[in-house]
Amino acid sequence: MKKAGFHYCMLIGAISLAGVALSYFMGYFFNLSVALDNNSLEPMLDHSIRAQWLAFASQALLISLLYLLVAFKPHSVTREVIVLLGLLQMVECILLFAFSGSTVAAGLLIIASLFVLAGAALWPKKLPAETATAKEVPTALR
Repeated sequence: MKKAGFHYCMLIGAISLAGVALSYFMGYFFNLSVALDNNSLEPMLDHSIRAQWLAFASQALLISLLYLLVAFKPHSVTREVIVLLGLLQMVECILLFAFSGSTVAAGLLIIASLFVLAGAALWPKKLPAETATAKEVPTALR
């Protein structure tokens, strides 16, 4: 039961964060790119805004892929990394609410953060087979 809860929490976190990434990639191509092309900003500022936007979308996509990996292979990443990434999304959510008013992306970030933190609380123990193979390794090879 606990392992299934962990699995579903991480999957929901991954799907929510992938939704944020998709929303930002679509927003770049349909809204931001057009708005920046029709604006007379300095080239450095224009490119910086584009880079930040795409970096945030790429970060969300890569972290969602990491959550997907962790959902199926829990011990491929440490629990502490997952907790830090879940807290990072909570900070991003607060910043989105404060500066952009984007309720959809911020809501998805809240869902991702809460489910990832719940998944970290339900983190499964090491499997007995993993600990048995570690004991079979001779002392000279450790």
